[in-house]
Amino acid sequence: MDKLEYIPRDLVSVYVGIKKYIVEVIGTENENEALLYQIKFPNREIQYADKDNIVPIPLTPEILEKNGWKRNGGQYSFTFKPYAGDKVEYIGFFIEMFKNVHDMLKHRYFQITHENKVICGCFYVHEIQHLLFGLGLKHEMEV
Repeated sequence: MDKLEYIPRDLVSVYVGIKKYIVEVIGTENENEALLYQIKFPNREIQYADKDNIVPIPLTPEILEKNGWKRNGGQYSFTFKPYAGDKVEYIGFFIEMFKNVHDMLKHRYFQITHENKVICGCFYVHEIQHLLFGLGLKHEMEV
């Protein structure tokens, strides 16, 4: 069985012919031992794609800024208020952008830190979505 790389609510891209679409992963299904991802197109049409037909969306400064991350030099920050109630707690994240030495022309590498500790590195939108989901933060991403 294939490794589950994408989870529901992940934003990825797929090609239909030569046209590229940004789609949302909404589920998975196993068919004859092959893992298929159920994807929803912008027009709400639902189809299935295997992982070879899905292209991850590179994380860019433009996507971070579009999603409310604030830029301060080479660093981006975002503060989440994960809990409602009397006590206000905020979680702040900082992302620093690095050039990817392995594939410098294609992608940027973002190192995510919290309280001066490196949490992880991200190349793609779905990776930052997984981090926020894992921390229980409900944050919709746009591309």
